Amino acid sequence: MRKGLTVFAALVAASLAATPIVMGASARATSDDADAVATKVTVTPIEVAPVAAPAAPETCTRKVRVVYSGYGAAPGACR
Repeated sequence: MRKGLTVFAALVAASLAATPIVMGASARATSDDADAVATKVTVTPIEVAPVAAPAAPETCTRKVRVVYSGYGAAPGACR
């Protein structure tokens, strides 16, 4: 029990010690430079039409091992 508590306390202490370092590094990594280039981009609309998938007939060719029964109804052709 003590070993688990010691490991947990060590992780918390390491996290508290590392947080300022990580936050400082991420603050330095972001750039607020005014060197960004602004250009106009042409946006072309694309028409998207839904396509219905072909209905496949239900087949019962695969053998399935049933562990728990009663969660769903079997297809009518499989009974």
